[in-house]
Amino acid sequence: MPKLSDSMTSGQIVAWRVKEGDAVSEGDVLAEIESDKATLELECFRAGTVAKLLRAQGEEVPCGEVIATIADEADATAAPQQAPQPPTEKPRPASAPPAPPPPVEWSRPPSAPPVPRDLRHIKAPGTLKTPGTITKPAGRVAISPYARALAQQKGVDYTRLTGSGPGGRIIARDVEAAVRSAGFSPYPDRLKAEPQAPAIPPSPDEELPPIVVTPDEAEVEEAPYRLKTQARIVTASKHVIPHFYMTRGADVTALLARKDELKARFGGATVTHVLMLAAIRAIKANPLVNRSYDRGKIIKWKAINLGLAVDTEQGLTVAVLRGAQDLSLRELVERSKPLVEKARGGKLSAEERRHPTFTITNLGMFDVEQFEPIINPPSAITLGVASALPTAVVRGQAIHIATVMRLTVSCDHRIIEGVTAARFLKSLKDLLEAPDALLADH
Repeated sequence: MPKLSDSMTSGQIVAWRVKEGDAVSEGDVLAEIESDKATLELECFRAGTVAKLLRAQGEEVPCGEVIATIADEADATAAPQQAPQPPTEKPRPASAPPAPPPPVEWSRPPSAPPVPRDLRHIKAPGTLKTPGTITKPAGRVAISPYARALAQQKGVDYTRLTGSGPGGRIIARDVEAAVRSAGFSPYPDRLKAEPQAPAIPPSPDEELPPIVVTPDEAEVEEAPYRLKTQARIVTASKHVIPHFYMTRGADVTALLARKDELKARFGGATVTHVLMLAAIRAIKANPLVNRSYDRGKIIKWKAINLGLAVDTEQGLTVAVLRGAQDLSLRELVERSKPLVEKARGGKLSAEERRHPTFTITNLGMFDVEQFEPIINPPSAITLGVASALPTAVVRGQAIHIATVMRLTVSCDHRIIEGVTAARFLKSLKDLLEAPDALLADH
């Protein structure tokens, strides 16, 4: 299962386009895969024959897990070339099976204090030397790379799990099952009779009690895969990222007066395209906003990958306009229009959804006074654009009626400070309020 977007942790097999025994070539479509953003075609990366389809249509599969195997020509012809030969000597008796690995042992010095219940600081495989010792079984553990990374992230000792994958291989669902089980513990079996604390906190979804309804109260149906994935992403964003918000109004009276000129002069440009241009200019003037924070590391993006929130029939998705830092207004129009259409049709490629470094979500067409969006990772800032509405403003000593657009930034406080957000918003406001200067060189 390929990872088709930054936020994708699993994908759903919408339909297989091949069956076992089919001959395939590089570039052939094997299956339709639904990610958290779109439905895409999974292409074959080698020529050969479909040997086995391991997962069924409709299944949700963690990224990195094997869903099918393809045998090349050498694999297909190897068996006939190796015809069995009559034995030339008396067969030797089968050797005894290897001895099983030693069991997990627990030793504790007589005077040792009680062992802490939370052993999340132990990384698997490893050894706790004080106050007791956990000895891991010898030999290599069959585990997928994704499941190993997930186990290390969640603090799960995967050497103690039983795999449900092919050949007893440990896969992601085995790790997730261990995490969900309140009885899971890195302690040896002989201590499992004691009450155990979970190895990690429950997932955000599990912190709320389930909603129990009767048939008379409501109809209940399974949520579509993409909606469930979107729910997990926004929950994780709000749960993990410390959000703070800042709002500033921009007087766009002069800009709106040029709406007809924008369409005629710049190939159908709208106020949204000018907003994109102004945001790019403001980011270039304040490069600290074009960074991300990830597990103790600061990521300084070399390009501005502008994320555009798009409303589709299957829910919200974000299309990414890559390398937008040097685009003119006309180029923004030419590149963003087909990108938005692809998003609405669920046809965005993985590259067109990858790594938005700054995200814009615009509800200006719905008469919205103000809103606070949830951050779209890896963007450290998501800009919420409200409607341009008539507002009383003070100029000098007089009150005037102007058209004001309220701009709200949702910021990741791990990497964005208040003064950084304030400087960015001032730059954006000044650019939008001076359209002549903004559009002078376009």
